[in-house]
Amino acid sequence: MDKLLNTVIGRNRNLIFIIIISLLGVIGLLDIFVIDKVFDPIVYFYIAFGVFILLYGVYPLYTNRRLARYYLNRTMRNRLAVFGLGFIIFLILLAVVGPFFTLDPTAVNFEGKNLPPLGFTIEQSVYNVDTGELKTVNIPGTVKHPLGTDDKGRDMLAMLVSGSRVSLQVGLLATLIAIILGTVIGVISAYLGGWADNVLMRFTDIMMTFPFFLLLVFLVFIFGPSLAIIVLVIGLTGWTGAARLIRSEALSLRTREFILASKALGASDGRLIFAHLIPNVVSLVIVIATLSIPGVILAEAALSFIGLGDPTVPSWGTVLKAGQQSLDTAWWVAVEPGIMLFLTVLAFNFLGDGLRDAFDPKSSV
Repeated sequence: MDKLLNTVIGRNRNLIFIIIISLLGVIGLLDIFVIDKVFDPIVYFYIAFGVFILLYGVYPLYTNRRLARYYLNRTMRNRLAVFGLGFIIFLILLAVVGPFFTLDPTAVNFEGKNLPPLGFTIEQSVYNVDTGELKTVNIPGTVKHPLGTDDKGRDMLAMLVSGSRVSLQVGLLATLIAIILGTVIGVISAYLGGWADNVLMRFTDIMMTFPFFLLLVFLVFIFGPSLAIIVLVIGLTGWTGAARLIRSEALSLRTREFILASKALGASDGRLIFAHLIPNVVSLVIVIATLSIPGVILAEAALSFIGLGDPTVPSWGTVLKAGQQSLDTAWWVAVEPGIMLFLTVLAFNFLGDGLRDAFDPKSSV
């Protein structure tokens, strides 16, 4: 089985990825100019992400099971990393399975607005039509809405589940784009050196001088606040830090004996870059990706908070914006998505720190 996979995938992995991405590009052009609608824009990112994970994530882990098990055991010794991984798995399950068990997050019910979470009771002034007076009543939380409702009667649990899907979509897909760009640019810059290195690094410096968030707001304002545009904009502007870190690692690798030996045996530049240099910076790439996802999730939440997020999908930033106006009467509307954001960012940071220690041979983990 391993020999078959190595024959079919191992030697042609880059070619398979390029062909699939090219097909997606052709279908995307047909989608725009010829056919009314083939896929939603975000689906193209899903397919590219799935193919990338299969070819460059699942396949290497399967063919190097012993090494993967070794690093997994080192990571599991870090309790904070275990907590982070556990919460991320819970978040993924919540995003995938949750919509089947929750209400419609966009359904409005003004009769059930501002219901507190289950176990809490609030006082509200209710107008009595018969007496024409206001009276104070105690309103308890209900089982139907265990996390309460907002000022439009929308179920908070359903909106948090929807927000987890949006956060993971943007976080994973935008980080994938940024990491691919950063890895390729960083490794090519380090390998070629000379004028090519100067040009690529000066371009990286120019990109880094732009205020990231203001540039993000400007581009989203121009192209529209769709989820696909947000993913694309964050991915195309967030690769600079990864490129510089990966370049510094690749600079130390290009003078190693195995690179010099491969070059002496006639290996092409492309093979040296994609078959030798990039695989040897994968551990750094994984750590950078894990630590970059929280920033991307916060960027999407901030865009939604200021009204530049996708209005068709409830995200944590959108819920936070709604809860800001009712903190004194419905504190849970702002607190619950805030807690989810806090725990998600913390979980990815804990996992990233654990992976960094696991891949570091000098670490005592």
